[in-house]
Amino acid sequence: MSDLTYQEFSTSRVFGVGLAGTEISADERAILEAHPPWAVILFRRNLETPEQVIALTGEIRGLPGGPRICVDQEGGPVDRFRDLLGPSISFRGAAAAGFARRAGELAGEACAGLGFAMDLAPVVDRLLPGASERVLRDRCASGDPAEVSRAAREFLAGLHAKGVGGCVKHFPGLGRASLDTHKELPVILPDPEEAERDLAPFRSAMHAARAVMISHAAGADGVPASLSADLATGLLRRTLGFDGAAFSDDLEMGALSNVAPLPERCGAASRAGCDLLFVCSRLAEYPDCVERVRRDVPPARLAEAAARLDRYARHLDRLRGAAPTPDRPLSDLIADIADLRSETEAPPR
Repeated sequence: MSDLTYQEFSTSRVFGVGLAGTEISADERAILEAHPPWAVILFRRNLETPEQVIALTGEIRGLPGGPRICVDQEGGPVDRFRDLLGPSISFRGAAAAGFARRAGELAGEACAGLGFAMDLAPVVDRLLPGASERVLRDRCASGDPAEVSRAAREFLAGLHAKGVGGCVKHFPGLGRASLDTHKELPVILPDPEEAERDLAPFRSAMHAARAVMISHAAGADGVPASLSADLATGLLRRTLGFDGAAFSDDLEMGALSNVAPLPERCGAASRAGCDLLFVCSRLAEYPDCVERVRRDVPPARLAEAAARLDRYARHLDRLRGAAPTPDRPLSDLIADIADLRSETEAPPR
């Protein structure tokens, strides 16, 4: 495939996009058919009943390009399936009780049964007083890098056993961030010893996950990680040797609101090293984002991103092919989710 052909026909295949509601609207369908994304991400706004979700994910898979369908199903504070299956145990609670593998299995079974190929979990940021303990809370397993690493590997093993891919986040670590990137841009000042502790869980789990999500936290230069070639390529690829897929966090988030308009952010994130670019709500702007990336990002960089996403897609296919087909009643899964959560109703503080 020539560079020109790649640019003209495949640029949308480095995007992940979201939908507005519980069905694909006519306007959304027209956009998705004209610009087929690599992934579609669903949120609680899209999930009404198990039957509706299964119908929606089936319809999404039937779109041009067969988008991979993903969800943030962490449990605890970020629990997209709460209204469908009841509340799930937090990652912190599961890790503290030694149930991270079981939490991953239940998340994986839920994802597989509802039609999702990918769970954008686990979080491997450290839990630190005055920072992530206040911002991320029970999304973080522990303040100890070794404990975070162990819980992340176990959660991923649980997901994989059920045929679902995972993604460790938020590189290079949000544990020391005292602001929420959904709203503001945190700056994490240099501290080599603390930075190594932040990176330890990524070193431990990212190769098993084969996907890493890049955060919007900035270093001392004020550049968000998702837009920084020094971090998204230099640190992740050259220093840590990661050769899997790098996903941006949602490029609509408040941390980037003063950086540039959304299309320019997408181009900057791609050039920096993000292989998959998430535009999670503003689908009407997505065609402009595709066009900006096509214009601003070198064809060789787009080809590199597409190749990594293709390898990750093959990984998802292998996981699904090796896993047993979900066949037990949904009521049994709901009961197991409730039982696991009841083991640690109040995680240690």
